[in-house]
Amino acid sequence: MKDSSFRVLLVEDSEGDERLLEILLREAAAPFQIANRAARLEDAVTLAKSEEFDLVLLDLTLPDSNGFETFVTFAKRVPDLPTIVLSGLDDEELAIKTVHAGAQDYLAKGRFDAQLLVRAMRYAIERSQTERALAHERDLLHALLDHISDRIYFKDRESRFIRVNPAMARLFKLERPEDAIGKNDFDFFLPEHAQQAFDDEKRVMQTGEPLEARVEKETLPDGRVCWVLTTKLPLHDKQGRVIGTTGISRDITEFKQMQEELSAERNLLRSVIDNLPDPIYVKDIQGRYLLDNVAHTHFLGAKDSNGVVGKTVFDFFPPEVAHQFNMSDAAIIQSGEPMLNREELATGAKGERKWLLTTKVPLRDESGRSRGLVCIGRDITEQKLADERLHQLNANLVAALADLKEAHEELRATQLQLIEAEKMKSIGRLAAGVAHEVKNPLAIITMGVDYLRQQDFSNDSNVPMILKDISEAVHRADSVIRGLLDFSQPRKLEVSEENLNEIIEHALLLVRGEMPGDGFRIVKQLQGDLPRIKLDRMKIGQVFVNLFTNAIHAMGTSGTLMVRTYVKQLTGVGENIASARSEFFQIGDEMIVVEIDDTGPGISEDKLTKVFDPFFTTKPTGKGTGLGLTVTRSIIDLHGGTIEIGNRPEGGARVTILFKA
Repeated sequence: MKDSSFRVLLVEDSEGDERLLEILLREAAAPFQIANRAARLEDAVTLAKSEEFDLVLLDLTLPDSNGFETFVTFAKRVPDLPTIVLSGLDDEELAIKTVHAGAQDYLAKGRFDAQLLVRAMRYAIERSQTERALAHERDLLHALLDHISDRIYFKDRESRFIRVNPAMARLFKLERPEDAIGKNDFDFFLPEHAQQAFDDEKRVMQTGEPLEARVEKETLPDGRVCWVLTTKLPLHDKQGRVIGTTGISRDITEFKQMQEELSAERNLLRSVIDNLPDPIYVKDIQGRYLLDNVAHTHFLGAKDSNGVVGKTVFDFFPPEVAHQFNMSDAAIIQSGEPMLNREELATGAKGERKWLLTTKVPLRDESGRSRGLVCIGRDITEQKLADERLHQLNANLVAALADLKEAHEELRATQLQLIEAEKMKSIGRLAAGVAHEVKNPLAIITMGVDYLRQQDFSNDSNVPMILKDISEAVHRADSVIRGLLDFSQPRKLEVSEENLNEIIEHALLLVRGEMPGDGFRIVKQLQGDLPRIKLDRMKIGQVFVNLFTNAIHAMGTSGTLMVRTYVKQLTGVGENIASARSEFFQIGDEMIVVEIDDTGPGISEDKLTKVFDPFFTTKPTGKGTGLGLTVTRSIIDLHGGTIEIGNRPEGGARVTILFKA
């Protein structure tokens, strides 16, 4: 310890004892200075934390603390300062107890001189410094052992573990590294590996020579297999005697797997290269062949690749041809630019002429510099000959294709006309049948209603209302019949400016008889200032009656029918809308939107695309003809609008109708 000045904190409530200590230190000419004094324990703790001190002289009897607890409290709150206890009691038991608790020394007041005091203070500082150095080294060792991924272990002369690091414990599936102490490799590995490890460690202890960087395969009882790079060293005591071994194993399982995969890929690549019909070769910067495949070997006329590797084109081709090849390859290597898919006419060793589609790319090292080139040439001789034959046939084929296309278009147009004609014919027959079967009964009902209106029913005020409902129902049925006729033989619309909300309100009144019981609820969200648009009131009313009726039938005995109208402007990409027979809506157009929602089961995805087809219906036999939505779409199309039907995420179906405002 260098004789520099050391700052001492004196914890003593007696000023006389302070003066005595200062006198002793001056007599000994010691490099110690009482830098500060605290009379109370709390003051001492505060000073120790706020100032730099090298040593503490602590009296156990203070105003705020007394006895052994004085040291315990101070050491707990200021653990890093070496402390010598000064006590008025010459108590051997207390002295031992205090030193065991961490004090550097215990001196009884009046029982020491200057020399003893200075020696105790020197030793205290030296021991503290040594302990800190050892603690630092221990912390470094623990940090290394605890955090390194390599497996580190120490064994005694019987190859029993005396310490392992956490990585080794994880391999053994131990909760704590201490659980391995006293065990050996036979407790963790299969006998073959355990015996080999035991023999190696005996040899290391006997010869004193380390076993370095050995690749070992470790097999554990649970079937796990690990590849490790192992180093084993003799473990010596202070006298240099071998007392065991220490080892470190690095897990190289991934590296071994990569080696095996690389080897497999290398073999696979070699197999592919050798079995490809295309010539493949690799050259170095001097133009010497480094690798070739069977096809290239045969092209050069050699027996095998041994007759090619190390040679150049000058060994296989005439000088003028070889010089041309060599110049071309050198240019690619120097420029670093590849040559891709160039058609070349090449002559083989036996004089055969072939067309090759050649690709040459630079062979680069890890720094990116060109060290040679790789070439693959695909034999396209047959393809070239076929191209010539194909060129001869191309003109005739183009002409025939044009004729075929024209005939196909004519056939397609004719087919569409036939389909449309047959559909119209079917609709016409159906309309005629409906007119015959329904119009006569409706006429009789109409006459009956007219007759009854002439009678006196003053005693029953409900009769006129009932007659009015019957008349409206007959009128609606007659409108449906005329709608069928309109579909097969559309007539001119009778349009006028109408309020769409009024038409919807009227249609809802007409379908109220379709709602059995009190389980139905109608919710209307109709925009009040809706613009008036040109419509055929009768036909649009027929549309909404049909849609409302379908929604009610779909819901069964209860549900909610919601009708919503609002004005919307098309503003975003993807909102251009049109159908085959409707006006084209564009971004910026102002639209009137009608949405009809029900709480029924919805429509299955496989049927959504068919709902507008004639005669297609989801209702049971006898409950519908399947023409309602077909006629509905025809009417909407005649008004230049669009109609879509889809399912709502929360359940039920939604019909959306758009008209241009």
